[in-house]
Amino acid sequence: MKKTTCTALLLCLALYSYCWGFFAHRKINEMAIYLLPPEMMVLYKPHSAFLREHAVDPDKRRYIVAVEGPRHYIDIDHYGTFPYDSLPRQWHKAVAKYSEDTLMRYGVVPWWIQTMVHRLTEAFREKDRNKILKFSADLGHYIGDAHVPLHACSNHNGQHTGQHGIHGFWESRIPELLADKEWDLWIGKAAYIDKVGDFI
Repeated sequence: MKKTTCTALLLCLALYSYCWGFFAHRKINEMAIYLLPPEMMVLYKPHSAFLREHAVDPDKRRYIVAVEGPRHYIDIDHYGTFPYDSLPRQWHKAVAKYSEDTLMRYGVVPWWIQTMVHRLTEAFREKDRNKILKFSADLGHYIGDAHVPLHACSNHNGQHTGQHGIHGFWESRIPELLADKEWDLWIGKAAYIDKVGDFI
């Protein structure tokens, strides 16, 4: 099996899972398991309760780990206009251009996902099941957050447009109301992503 197959599959799964509060993060991780190929489902399915429950650990850490917050978003509008060519895609180049303090202020989720993919890949190399499960649960969370539209702009809670509170409504209340009744969460089997950084 390719060295990053698992991480790439999880990345793909979360990409199409569409969001985001505690309920939705748990649902994303749970559904992702069933989209894996059989060879991987053997590992993940017996631990579905763990992956579901720990899908929210990164949000819980936000209150005790100072650097955790910026790992969940990027205010991409700070870097100009689409396709945001002024923002280097490689971490070291982005730090050289803007400084680490600036990147942390406006969010680092694209780079943090790559860090988590690397950690998960290393956990597989080490055959460390505990780390594999922990990093898989965390990775599902960060990828889910990267796909919340309000995690990708400075108007993250509608504060600039008179829509204060829209963040919680969008990422928590709507999924709680609609996910089990109206959404089709079977989005197809996972696909391998070779260059995770380029994809992000």
